[in-house]
Amino acid sequence: MMRLSEPQFSHGETLDACSAGIIRNAGLREKLKFSKPNLIATGDDYLAAASHGELSSIEPIDDAEDADPTVVDSLKKSELIKIYDQYFVPENKPARRIYERLLNAANERCPFCGGIGTPRNLDHYLPKAHFPQFSVLPHNLVPACRDCNMDGKGHAFARNAEDQIIQPYLDNDRFFQEQWIFANYRMGEHDEPGALEYFVAPPIGWSDVDKLRVNNHFVDFNLAKRYATKAAELLGTVIRQVATMRQAELSDETINTVLLQPGVDSAPFVNHWQKGMFQALLQSAL
Repeated sequence: MMRLSEPQFSHGETLDACSAGIIRNAGLREKLKFSKPNLIATGDDYLAAASHGELSSIEPIDDAEDADPTVVDSLKKSELIKIYDQYFVPENKPARRIYERLLNAANERCPFCGGIGTPRNLDHYLPKAHFPQFSVLPHNLVPACRDCNMDGKGHAFARNAEDQIIQPYLDNDRFFQEQWIFANYRMGEHDEPGALEYFVAPPIGWSDVDKLRVNNHFVDFNLAKRYATKAAELLGTVIRQVATMRQAELSDETINTVLLQPGVDSAPFVNHWQKGMFQALLQSAL
């Protein structure tokens, strides 16, 4: 739900960097070099599917009958995962610079939860346990905070279009440019600041699939609670500011113009918790 710029490194460059780090396993290095064209082709298929919201159409590698199936040419599942674990992630390998660039490109903001968490590692959008052919595809590697890391959720992946969470690099602009997260302000009692309740309300013209996708994203990453918790850190201060401005006999119009509307306008992006919070306060009778 936060757009990331597409990776600056191509799939081919990443495969070459991994290959350069394979020193004592000549067999694996030769397999990787031989399979590079077909791995790039599978990556191109991924990009095409993602741009149409169809990543769920890519079949997972079925290892029900074979614990270590062959995936691309002669490369086995275990070897593709090994390339990520041993030749992409380690700090002493040439491909680590790509890992670091991908991680740092998020500017310390996790794209899945709207920047609430700080990315600590790269997450496989399509998990490598089921899609090892994309284990080092840059567009499949998303900086994620610990709470959002998908690999920590049982290697889950969408089997239907409506269950796909938002792909930060490649998904349709509508998910990033149009507002679909809003909030209501519930008044508190006995001079307490009250609370915000966040909810999903996609634009009417969206398809049913896209409406379901954003709702599922909202639920999967527990954004109702996480947004409300984050907003609570600022809410009390804003309520006190409003009270102080009223004591100074400023009009509601002035308070809205000077304090609340700027809070809406200065939100970092359209579905940020701050925008929903200040919109809700503008609409409420504080």
